[in-house]
Parts: sequence; C-alpha cells; structure tokens
Amino acid sequence: MTRTQLYGRACLQCSKSKCKCISRPDGQGCERCYRMNRSCQPGTSTRTLHAQRNNTVARISQLEGKIDSLVFQLGARDSNASSETSQRPAISSSSSLSGEAASASASTSYVFECSPESLHIFQDQMLKYFPFLHIPRDVQWLHQERPFLSLCIMMVTSRSTQTKIELGEKIRKIATERIYLSTEPGAVNIDLLLGLLTFIAWAHDHLLHNCAGSLSRATQLAMTVVFDLRLNKPLPEDSNMLPVGVDRTCASLNVATRTLEERRAVLACFLMNSIVSSYLAQLDPMQWTPHMDECLEFLTQNAESPHDEVLAHQIRLQRIASEMENIRSSSEPVPLAFYLAALRRKVNEVKEGISPELRQNGIIGASIYYTELSLFGLIRNIKEDLPDLQRLDALHGCLHTAKSAIDRFFEIPVVEYYGISFPFFGYLARSIVVLFRLSILNDPVWDTGLMRSTVDVLQVMDRLISNLQQARAAAGEEAAGGHLDSSTRKFRLIRSTCAAKLAEHEQKNRTAFQTARENDLQLNSLLLDYGLLDESLTSGLLEGTQFLDGLLW
Repeated sequence: MTRTQLYGRACLQCSKSKCKCISRPDGQGCERCYRMNRSCQPGTSTRTLHAQRNNTVARISQLEGKIDSLVFQLGARDSNASSETSQRPAISSSSSLSGEAASASASTSYVFECSPESLHIFQDQMLKYFPFLHIPRDVQWLHQERPFLSLCIMMVTSRSTQTKIELGEKIRKIATERIYLSTEPGAVNIDLLLGLLTFIAWAHDHLLHNCAGSLSRATQLAMTVVFDLRLNKPLPEDSNMLPVGVDRTCASLNVATRTLEERRAVLACFLMNSIVSSYLAQLDPMQWTPHMDECLEFLTQNAESPHDEVLAHQIRLQRIASEMENIRSSSEPVPLAFYLAALRRKVNEVKEGISPELRQNGIIGASIYYTELSLFGLIRNIKEDLPDLQRLDALHGCLHTAKSAIDRFFEIPVVEYYGISFPFFGYLARSIVVLFRLSILNDPVWDTGLMRSTVDVLQVMDRLISNLQQARAAAGEEAAGGHLDSSTRKFRLIRSTCAAKLAEHEQKNRTAFQTARENDLQLNSLLLDYGLLDESLTSGLLEGTQFLDGLLW
C-alpha cells in the first residue's frame, strides 16, 4: 500500500511541481524524487507558511526590508543626479541650455533650479514691476516648495535668448500636461499658478516666437488654474462637495480661510487678465467676485511686505479701468456723463488713499496714468453733449496725463528695461497711442500744432528706440534676437508710419473721417504686427482713445 504524504507535507520538489508525493518504504525520500534521481528535501508546511504570512512581526520585518531597499536605491539615484548637476554649470545670464536638459521629463521634480543670484535679480529688479509675490524664505525653500515657480524664475532672469526659448518650451509643456493630461492629485496647485503668472509677466514669449496667440493662451491657462482651485470663490462649506483640484498646497476644505499667497495670486490673475483681455479680442475678461473683494481687503489689512500695499492699489485702479471697458462695450444705452463723473471720483478716492511716498513708486504712477487715460474713452460717446470749454479741458487733461506717464517712464534707468513686466509696457503703449491720436485730432477746439510743440510723439518714440538699443547692449550678446531687439524693430516701423501720417496731416489738413479711417487702417496693420502687445495697440489701446479722432474702432 502506497504511503501518500499528508496534505501540506509534500517534499519541496513535488510541492513545486504540484505532484502527488509518495514516500518510499525505507523512508529515504519519495518515489518521484528517487525515480528522477533528485535530492528529496522536505517542504515547508502549509500551516507554517500561513503562520509566517499572518505573523505581524514578520510582515513588519519584510516591509522594513523593502523600505530600506527603496531608500538605498533613491539615495543612489539622488547621489548620481547631484554629481551630474555639480559637473554641469547652472544656467544663468552667461550660460545656455543643453539638449539633454531641454528634453528632461516634465514632472514635479525639475532638473533645473534657479540660483540664489537669479532669485536676487528677480526680487530686486523685476518684482517691483508686477508685485504679486512674497518669497520670505531662501532659495532652498523655493526649490522644495515651489519647483515650477523656481523654474519660471530661472527662465525669466536668464539673459540668454536661446535659454529662454528652450526653457519656455519646457514650461509650456509642463503646464499643459499638468492642467489637461495629468491624473495625479495635486498636479494643479498654487505653485503652477504662480509660475504661470511669472511666465506671462516677464517671459515675453509672444515676442520670442512672434506668436500673437501665445499671450492669450498662457493667460487662459492661469485662469483655468484659478477656477480649478476655486480661488475666486469662498472655500466650500458643504461637506458633500467633492474637493476637486484641492491639495495640500492649496487651502484645505477643513481650513477656514485662504492663505495670503492664494489671495495675492487670484488678484494678480485678475489684473493680468484684465490688461490682456483689453488688448486681445479672443480672451474674455475675468469677472470680479465678492470673494475677491474680501481677498483685496484682507491683503490690505495683513500686508506682509511693501509689495502687498502696491498690489492692492494697483488692483483698485485696474478695477476702475475694467468698469470703464464694460460701460463702453455695453450695447444698452447708459448715462455716460454720470458714469464718467462717478469713475473719476473713484480714481480720486484711490489716489487720496495712496501716501505721497508711495505715489513715487513706478508701478503705482503708471497704473494711475493708465486708468485716467482709460476714462477718456467715455468722452467720445458724450462729445455732442459737452460744451467746447469742457471738451477742451478734457483734451488738455488727456495730454497732460499722457505726457506725465511718458516722463515718468523715461526716469527708469535703461539697464532696468530687461526686468520691466508686460503690464508695465502695456501702460506705456497706451500713453504713446494717445499722444499720436492727439497729434492728428480734427476738432475745432484743438490746436494740433500747439499740441506737438508741447510734446512731439515722434521725439518720444526716437528716445524710446534709443533707450531700447542701450538696454539691449547692456544685456550682452547672448540677448541677441530677444524681446528687446524685436521691440526695437517694431517701434522703428511704427515710428516711420506715424511720421508719414503726421506729414500728410499737415499737408492736407484733412477734416473728413473717411481719409482718416484709411490711414488708421494702415497704421493698425502695423500695430497688430507689433508683437509686444499684439492686438493691444488697436483693439484695446485705440478703443480707449476712440473719442480723440471721432472714429468708431
């Protein structure tokens, strides 16, 4: 009679082969191992295996072993990465991006980190032209907590055009993948929003690629992040709502208030969107919400740095300019004279709340001038109801504001032009267009000859072109082909066209608006080609000054 082993007692070879294990009569192994001339070794009991698997201490020991192995592997990988990084110089104003670096994976851990020098340049030379950030900690904190922002700061502070182009491509890829393709929780966070705002303000990507739509697309990405994180709304109190898009970097649903960083970010996104949407027709303006009112008040009462006070005043002024845009674009008849007076009072109230010392701040002054010039856009629609003296007073006020804005801009050292933000250049562009429109204005009460003797728009552009050339020279040869070169070329072309139109105006003393419209259409074509603001100089800036020549833009 064969002696079959009990269940769970089969030898090791039979157990592996899942065969019946029959012990030999002499007790020397099993029949199968003897027949196959193999060493018969006793197997592990099934009960023993189950006991080992259910043994908590054994399981913990196994897990600890796996963790130790993973930590060792990660440490080895980080060590290799550190050695490679130390051998490869950091990208700065005098270096370029390697091909291997450009193809690095777009993940939350980036190969490139801005240097302390880059962060210092950003904080001291650039942030004052769009003060939406407060970075109280050192560069290590920035790398660990805000890696995407760190990458964007590295890009905008680089003087190398090639580096800016390659890093810009990487930034666009990372942002698009994290917003639209990534399924990882926390892929869309405050770090992504701050980096995008930095990119929009200082990358001048639309100039580097001569692509008019890149500015609006980047702004739309920033708005998508705001809406995804619900930064424009109060934190939901309903526990049944799903916390989509909220992660540890954003305010938790269990937290009662937003962080100051988040409040700054949503206000800055509103400001950027308002300016860009007034320039580009394909971008709808971001709507102001009651929660953003709360954010603005909170920022005013809990400022962490002088930049916070500047940003708060800038937002208030931009809101007035946005109200003016909404009124002018309204299809329903409104009492324009009433609104004009009300908006002027609002501007004066904001100005009265700004200390004399803070009024000397460049971005504050530019914001005031920009808003005041925007208000003049309403005058065209009530021109018939304004007496001559009031219309003349309004035109002189426009001239004085535009001239003051230009004078304040030229107080900026040319070496700082490289760090000027997109919104600041937008403020300047509106002033230049207003001066040109005043130079060719056909109005019985307006003396264009006297106006040009007060301030000559051609001389203004000559000086601006000269300053741009000096700024480009100060940036070094590695900045060749960058946004300063592009701006210089475009302004030269605009200057040439404006000179021809002014000469034609003096010769013909034209009074009919059909001739003016034909000339304006030619100028508009050139202004649209100016990549710094793309459509801004026609759809936004000229809309803001349409009363000056009686044309409907």
